[in-house]
Amino acid sequence: MQLKEASILIVDDEPVLLEIWGEWFKRVAGQVFCTENGLQALQILTKHKIDLICTDIRMPVMDGISLLKKLKERALYAPRVIFVTGFSNIQAREAYELGAEAVLEKPIERDDVINAVKRCLTDRNELWQTPPALAAYPTLTGSFESLATALQEHRIAVGRGGFCIETEQFLVEGPVNIKLDFKTDQYVLLGTGIVRWLAPQERLMGIELTYVAEASRSRMLQLAEQSASFIPRTTGRTYQARAG
Repeated sequence: MQLKEASILIVDDEPVLLEIWGEWFKRVAGQVFCTENGLQALQILTKHKIDLICTDIRMPVMDGISLLKKLKERALYAPRVIFVTGFSNIQAREAYELGAEAVLEKPIERDDVINAVKRCLTDRNELWQTPPALAAYPTLTGSFESLATALQEHRIAVGRGGFCIETEQFLVEGPVNIKLDFKTDQYVLLGTGIVRWLAPQERLMGIELTYVAEASRSRMLQLAEQSASFIPRTTGRTYQARAG
């Protein structure tokens, strides 16, 4: 979806920031709504179809986290969500698990906000088609019996925008090349991504996909459509260990 066709809802309890962001988006978006808290946002959502919400996290009446949880409970459509915060209200791992597609920290420049919104509105297939400029990023590698086995054994979990993987290879947060080999499938996940969070003690890493090679793409798109999380916070093995 193009930004000029999109309906955007901005939620923030700072009147000045709400006015500034409203003016930013009125110049480029199809329709813009502004409100002061999550409860008012829910009321707007009952009357209008919203494509994307930019919401502060810390707010009175209903904060951004509660708003996103309420959206996930709804039987109706769920707009895409960007969290904006001036504090460490929530870890990136939890935000992406809830379904947020980006976490932006205040203060933030206009172009950064607009670009994040454009990226979130772009269809996943289209978004993953554009190869990045060549760069000497570190490479995440892995070898598995098959994709189905890796999923069943909870060594990898796929979300709408990326995946969580169990690995001994720990990279710093930031851009990364990806090469994961699923042997019996004769399938290799080739692409690039961004390491969004690390959990070394659990041997887990959360990666947002930014490009997926054509031969790898259809399989990842199928898995992405089945998930409510943007990036899962765990492969599932951690929960199994606690339950056992």
